[in-house]
Amino acid sequence: MLKLRTVPRDDGGMEILRILDESILGRWTPDDPLSYEQSIVWLQPLDGLDFVRVAYVRNAKSRRGPLAVGGTGMILGYAKLTEDAPVDRETGRYTRRVFYLKEEDSQLNMNQFPKGSIDPRSVLPSVFGEPPREEDVERGYPWYVSRSGLGLSTAAQPMG
Repeated sequence: MLKLRTVPRDDGGMEILRILDESILGRWTPDDPLSYEQSIVWLQPLDGLDFVRVAYVRNAKSRRGPLAVGGTGMILGYAKLTEDAPVDRETGRYTRRVFYLKEEDSQLNMNQFPKGSIDPRSVLPSVFGEPPREEDVERGYPWYVSRSGLGLSTAAQPMG
């Protein structure tokens, strides 16, 4: 079981910090980028999100700072790495996860989720996360209307 600490952020988001102990070190794999995740930073509260998309950024310049990613959509969170995280052998930079939504995601009916999307509440440092379960979401069309008017907060960063 992971030992975690949650730290609220001034922008309304939160950071979930992993506390290293022997149980984690026993599962540690040097070739898995997730093994080097120290924390997950969410730029907004998770209660309005039924799913997020995830991408691996293999050319991150830093282990811990915010990620700038091109494309259309909204960055909702990212992983911070431990101080000993190695650079990617192919790119010479760090591999980190970023969590985002595309613009068209706001038009989805909650009877469907994008392929490969995950439930943001199941994402932890070094844990990929689980697919969203239809029975756990509030039905509606589009998703931001069904969540009592919750949309993307201004704390989330536009991509590109």
